[in-house]
Amino acid sequence: MRRSHLEGGRGDPPYFRQTGHAIYSVLGHEEHESICFPINPNFISYKEKVLNQKYLESLCFHKHNDNNLSREYKNNLLIFYLFLTCYLVISLATWSLLYNSDKIKTGPFTVRMIFLTMILVMSYTVLYFIWKYHHFAYYTNLFFGILGLLIMFYLVLCDENVLSGMFGNDYNPNAQTHTLAMACFIVLLRTITYDNFFIIVGISFITMILMLGCFLTLTSLSPIAVLSDFFILVIFFVIQIIESHQAEMRAKQLFYRKIKEEEALDPNPSFLEPEKNTQNMFNSEIEVTVGAIDKIKQNIKAAATVIMFKDVKVKLKNATIEIEKIKRKIAHGDMFMFNVDKFSENQEMDEQDRAFVLQLCLDQKHEKTQRGAVRRVSMLDVQEKKPEFLAKSYGMEELETVLYCVGVNWKFDIWFVYQTTGSSLSIVAKYLFQKWSLNETFSIQEEVSDRFFQALERSYHTQNAYHNACHAADVLHTLLYFIIRGELLQTLTPLDTMSCIVAALGHDAEHPGVTNRFLINNRDELALQYNDAGVLENMHAYKTYSIMQKAGQNIFQNLSNEDYVKCRKLIIEMILETDMGRHFEILGKFNTRANNLADLSMENHDDKIIILSMGLKCADIGHSAKIPELHEKWTSFVMEEFFKQGDIEKAKGMPVSTYCDRDTTDVYKSQAGFLKNICIPLYEVWCKYLHSEEINVNCLEQLKNNYRSWEEKGRQRRLTPFASGSGFEDSASRRISLASNGIQKEIQSPAAT
Repeated sequence: MRRSHLEGGRGDPPYFRQTGHAIYSVLGHEEHESICFPINPNFISYKEKVLNQKYLESLCFHKHNDNNLSREYKNNLLIFYLFLTCYLVISLATWSLLYNSDKIKTGPFTVRMIFLTMILVMSYTVLYFIWKYHHFAYYTNLFFGILGLLIMFYLVLCDENVLSGMFGNDYNPNAQTHTLAMACFIVLLRTITYDNFFIIVGISFITMILMLGCFLTLTSLSPIAVLSDFFILVIFFVIQIIESHQAEMRAKQLFYRKIKEEEALDPNPSFLEPEKNTQNMFNSEIEVTVGAIDKIKQNIKAAATVIMFKDVKVKLKNATIEIEKIKRKIAHGDMFMFNVDKFSENQEMDEQDRAFVLQLCLDQKHEKTQRGAVRRVSMLDVQEKKPEFLAKSYGMEELETVLYCVGVNWKFDIWFVYQTTGSSLSIVAKYLFQKWSLNETFSIQEEVSDRFFQALERSYHTQNAYHNACHAADVLHTLLYFIIRGELLQTLTPLDTMSCIVAALGHDAEHPGVTNRFLINNRDELALQYNDAGVLENMHAYKTYSIMQKAGQNIFQNLSNEDYVKCRKLIIEMILETDMGRHFEILGKFNTRANNLADLSMENHDDKIIILSMGLKCADIGHSAKIPELHEKWTSFVMEEFFKQGDIEKAKGMPVSTYCDRDTTDVYKSQAGFLKNICIPLYEVWCKYLHSEEINVNCLEQLKNNYRSWEEKGRQRRLTPFASGSGFEDSASRRISLASNGIQKEIQSPAAT
């Protein structure tokens, strides 16, 4: 490892000794000192406690062995104890001889012996613990501070003049004060505590107050003589305080530079180590690039902390600004490519899971969007109304209560609405249009909006087990739940709200019940029409608007051209973003913008499109985060639709898509893999952006619980021999096995409530 320039060579003084006036000036530290060091200037302590501990370690212990005291610390101990021991031995011998020769009385002698014995015992006890238990050195400043106070108390209270006054003895005009001894010991304390400013200030202040009080009240000395000695000592103490402040501040500044330089010169920085997060295989190249840029910025900032030259620091700061600009340009571009090779080489994922993800989520096409700012208008200004059509048409208060839960209660069940009314999509749309007065706001005749949504509902194929009108209505509810509970509603205009309703309800219009991959491999007319790119999603957007263009069904006919363009752009982008073939591209782009750069704003129309599109994308697979009863129900439907596609592929002699073979598919494994690899990473990013505790609990935590449930069921199934008549079936597997006979009937004819 390279040596820090602050360490110097073998013969150079350590950084603590560089704080002296001359060498400090020669090294030019003061000229280049930064005022931004993380140090409390009042107590000269680092704001980070760990740095204070490291500072003490560097002073007291050997650099390469924490169990050995440093040579400088040993020298300081030697000097301190040599002086203290000599002083104590001489004092004990002197006062004992004087007492034996009856030169001093018993009272003063006893007081002196008590103080000297206490000082002797305490000082060598501290030395014993330091030598026996080296880590005791961390606390020696505290004990040396107490020892210093005890010594100063002795020097003041055991002064010959003070003791004479205390015991009423005759005044001795030849007695000398301990002023010189006080000065010597304060210098020694600076040495043994490494110029600890707090200790020097405390001891000096207490000593001066004690001296002034005792000498003025207990001695017969003239006040002028007392004040003369006092001010001489005050001047000396103040000089020591100032020097200790400067020395400790400089030492800690040099130590901070040394630490930061060693970090900057580390030959094995953490950013060179391979990433250990297994989810990095899902990251797009742009996410990896942005992460690398952030690490470069961190390294530049770390280097700047140890550079003393102002012009270089300014250049480094400007460099980080330019790097940030580059990062944002990259993040706002269209380079959100998923690393297919890295994903394919990953050996930790199950082979079938990997094949399923590759088939489902890796048909990518990049599109740029224009950015522009719009004025913020809040939906909170819209007065909500109580819809009246329910009681008139159906006469059921219970249904009204259920519809009130749309976008509000995560447990809302669209199947209850369907079983009660025979409709789902059109009922929910009518309810929301009346609730938010959208017909009145946009001058839409109620008959026009009714006809449009009824026609849109009819466009969904009832034979689809999953992609039907109930799915569209449930997706709308899920999207509105994110918007309302995620506190996005106040940032939406009524036009935005109407666009969200249309996009959610039309996002799967005329869905054929098969995947994009099936259509492309089968050379279907739709795949030819849309050039194999987002085939179904483009078709859904087209069908939604083609239905709207029919006579008496155009709910947008009274919009201004500007509003129409904004509305159409939002709807189309939201529907196209549900393409699972662009899943990782969309997720990577949103994660970079929302959580890395954190520069998405609902006041910007293009940013609003990104946010609402991600909301619809999450809502499209929202069944994965629903309560177990609803989750298992929707799962049975989607698996039956997969199995029907597999049946068609078998009949055509085509390779059966992953998890579409009803004879070999492990439903538990397929669902656990889908939730783990697709849903959970998506919802973690989305919930992090929304920052809603309610959504985290109701959605993300429920999603993880559902994943654990499938994992546990799969584990139990693997441990249980499966044979006909074994009785191993839970509610989900029963629905899946009976789906071909029961699902269509349940969708086509509403069951009794």
